[in-house]
Amino acid sequence: MNTEYRILIKQNKTIKGGTCIPMTIPACFREDKSNFFIGEINNFRNLLFGKRLNNYGTCRFDILVDDTEANALISLCEYEVYIYKVTSTGDVLVWSGEQRRRTGKLDESHDDWCTIYCYDWFYALKDRYTAKTVTYSSIDAGLIAWQMINTSQLKTNGNLGITQGTITATQDRDRVYENQNIMEAISNLSDVIGGFDFEITNDKVFNVYTVKGTDLTDSLILEYGRNLQTVSIDEDFTEPCNNAIVLGEVIDGTDLSRVDRPDTTTQAKYKLREMVLSADNVIDENTLNEKGDAMLYKYKEPLIKVTFEVIRGMVDITQFSLGDLIRLIIKKGCYNIDSDYRIFEWTINHEDDNTEKLSLILGELGI
Repeated sequence: MNTEYRILIKQNKTIKGGTCIPMTIPACFREDKSNFFIGEINNFRNLLFGKRLNNYGTCRFDILVDDTEANALISLCEYEVYIYKVTSTGDVLVWSGEQRRRTGKLDESHDDWCTIYCYDWFYALKDRYTAKTVTYSSIDAGLIAWQMINTSQLKTNGNLGITQGTITATQDRDRVYENQNIMEAISNLSDVIGGFDFEITNDKVFNVYTVKGTDLTDSLILEYGRNLQTVSIDEDFTEPCNNAIVLGEVIDGTDLSRVDRPDTTTQAKYKLREMVLSADNVIDENTLNEKGDAMLYKYKEPLIKVTFEVIRGMVDITQFSLGDLIRLIIKKGCYNIDSDYRIFEWTINHEDDNTEKLSLILGELGI
């Protein structure tokens, strides 16, 4: 049995009174009187889960094919997964989402396992669209995002349980959507210069920030040889861009609108590196410029991915969040890293032998 994490299951609808709460569910998990956990998966292996800034997160874990209790808690798009980290001060909710896929493999040894794949709440908006035509004029971008979510949830059987949290005012936008995918629309509102950071929390609360994250550079210092071990470093510059070409909506029925956004400083350093982005639902030149600038901020310098084994009691997933600023120190051979980075993505891989690897994708502060 995994002693570091717990996987609890809910049904994605309100359960009326009279439901029997399984005795295996501790009292601390029974506070929600309208939507009880229906069970816990006790025997699992290869737990992997993570989150990405302004994007959806994923989770997967293995259960035995012949484990009738565990498989009774699997129902794709109907049952929800809540992952708690066990700590000395209480269990902490670190990930939640929907079950979406199950794959299995049977072999001669009868050591038969299936893998459950889950996606978080932002991914649920991939299956939602706006009306035929929706117009927003001079509306704050975060409010546009929330109104799309809320309108979708008012449809028959449309309530995902997502509630409005803090919507920090960022910038007023004009938008016209025609049968627009809502997940894509929110991503596009975020992925421009002057855009916002957002999240749907593990408790299904939608929040919008000017910039998400806290400066932890004085309190969370990751250093090889001190609190990091078996470190893998991936410096990725396979997709450089210092001239962003953004193609917008067709003009006069024939030609695409186009803007070029160069960064001359990195062009002089790395030579010309171009990338094309299609924004076929956008005609406003200022918006096209902002999308190009966002591409430059993301791709004009290398990203760094650091994967390491956690030294227990020294680095903990509950110590940081997406968007936080941390300090990374790696001094060994060709590596002379001592910089502040922003966390764009994290992944926990808790393996069969009870070892845990934490993977972070970090970016420079200006990205």
